[in-house]
Amino acid sequence: MQIASILSDLTSLRVCDHSAALALVSVHRAGRVDDDRKLSVKAKEDVDMQRAIDLVELHYGVKMKHLQGEEGLRQGRREVDMVLEKLEGNSLKDKRSRG
Repeated sequence: MQIASILSDLTSLRVCDHSAALALVSVHRAGRVDDDRKLSVKAKEDVDMQRAIDLVELHYGVKMKHLQGEEGLRQGRREVDMVLEKLEGNSLKDKRSRG
């Protein structure tokens, strides 16, 4: 079960480019605060990185809801549906602005 979880997490990292995935899993040293801040700002600006972070958070959330039982899964499904509706709304706005 743990191997499947690790493989799933690794697959999630394929969503973003190499440098963004590396930044997501890299350990930050305490002495490099300025570099960490720059990386954090760059990561927030990188769309692929944000998608990877969102995907990892969603994956973690689903795992936690599964541990909470059936009601947790129902709540997780509602949250996923809300995210999908939001994404579909943004997609429609993008199409309208281009059209």
